[in-house]
Amino acid sequence: MQIKWIEDFLSLSEAGAFSRAAELRNVSQPTLSRHIQSLEDWLGVELIDRRSQGVTLTTSGRLFRNFAADMLRRTYEMRSVLRGQAAAGVNSVRFSVAHTLAFTFFPRWLKQLKTILGPVTTRVEAVNIQEGAMALTEGVSDLLLIYHHPQLPTLLDPARYIHLVLAKDRILPLSAPDEKGRPQYKLPGRPEATVPMLAYSSGTYLRHVVEMILLSAGQRCHFDRTFDTHMAEALKAMIIGGHGLGWLPESCVERELAEGKLLPAGSAEWSSILEVRLYRAVDNGNATVDKLWASLLGTSSL
Repeated sequence: MQIKWIEDFLSLSEAGAFSRAAELRNVSQPTLSRHIQSLEDWLGVELIDRRSQGVTLTTSGRLFRNFAADMLRRTYEMRSVLRGQAAAGVNSVRFSVAHTLAFTFFPRWLKQLKTILGPVTTRVEAVNIQEGAMALTEGVSDLLLIYHHPQLPTLLDPARYIHLVLAKDRILPLSAPDEKGRPQYKLPGRPEATVPMLAYSSGTYLRHVVEMILLSAGQRCHFDRTFDTHMAEALKAMIIGGHGLGWLPESCVERELAEGKLLPAGSAEWSSILEVRLYRAVDNGNATVDKLWASLLGTSSL
């Protein structure tokens, strides 16, 4: 039996759909199905009632879910303890940082933080949000820096993983200017003149945010997806190049907006506020993390 089979099963029972669970786990749906089948074969029982609509756990599945959650928790705790005994060194912190924040918010924020804490050795991995959440729960990272929206929460147990809101950002649609200094593309578009949309790849957090904005807007948007990428910086380059319209966090384009290289391409209903959140495990034993956290709690400017 493999740990990832149990993680997949718990994600499936929480998500209630194979497609959603596969997105959360960052695997294909066939791969997730194979892992569930392998787990059932190993246990010798059916965990999912495949005769019903959606995902319904069998009696065995409901019983196993409780054992699985406890087993996984103990495994993560054991790994955290073992890794804590082989710490990377004094004043060392391991960060998992959402891709976009790794290029924008994190460098400036860390510079501010070091003026308070002094020299700190940092190990940083740029991740998608689900990878980062997994790294935090497995004890691979000490701190997780991500975007958050209340309609798209990260599935972390608030009793075990606490957070601080470090800043707020705004994601908004942007376009390069035309020869008259107006947005080359603008929402909502028209049926006879659709907007070329530059999108985030399927499964990325900002893709979910954009989909939420489109669903929540009071009118229909007429667009054609012409490009997708998981990197905000690549998306920004395409927008500046005049290839279409796309959504970016405001912190990612402050200079381009000030210089007029990019322009807002829609009214406020097409934008949304995001929180920049820092997460840690309550039982993390890293003394530098404790010092950092105490500094953040007592410093309103960070």
